[in-house]
Amino acid sequence: MADRKSFAEIRAEQEAKREAKREAKAATPDAQAKAEQAETKVADAQTKILAAREAARAATPVGQAEAAHARGQGFFEVQLEVATSQRDVTIAGSTDKSRTSSHAGTLSSIEAVGWRLEHVGYVFQVTGESSRDKFVASGQQVAVSGKTVGIYLFRRLGA
Repeated sequence: MADRKSFAEIRAEQEAKREAKREAKAATPDAQAKAEQAETKVADAQTKILAAREAARAATPVGQAEAAHARGQGFFEVQLEVATSQRDVTIAGSTDKSRTSSHAGTLSSIEAVGWRLEHVGYVFQVTGESSRDKFVASGQQVAVSGKTVGIYLFRRLGA
């Protein structure tokens, strides 16, 4: 009869189980609340990431073309840097560091939105200048630095 439990022991075990269940139920809302808060934070972070991506796309030439098309504009203009030139004058002559860029993919993507390239123009914008007196002769050597910008005008298709 040593294996048998007394009525008091059984009652104490049952009471302990009930108490454990009450504690678990009491803890569950806290755990659920914490889980819901975590889910809300994740959802907020995902929303911010999507908003940042949309803002970044809207800042691109293609995003601007999409917005102009959605507004029903008849024309869309975009200016893209085509080349840069950094020139300097030294005693030995002049130096030139040039770089060019192709925007064929961007222009193609703009046309895919619903625009047709109507006109293109180019301008050179001066960004700096350096000069030096000539070594033996009179006068100065001048080197002009700048960038070439393409101005692309698109007409809305079907307009």
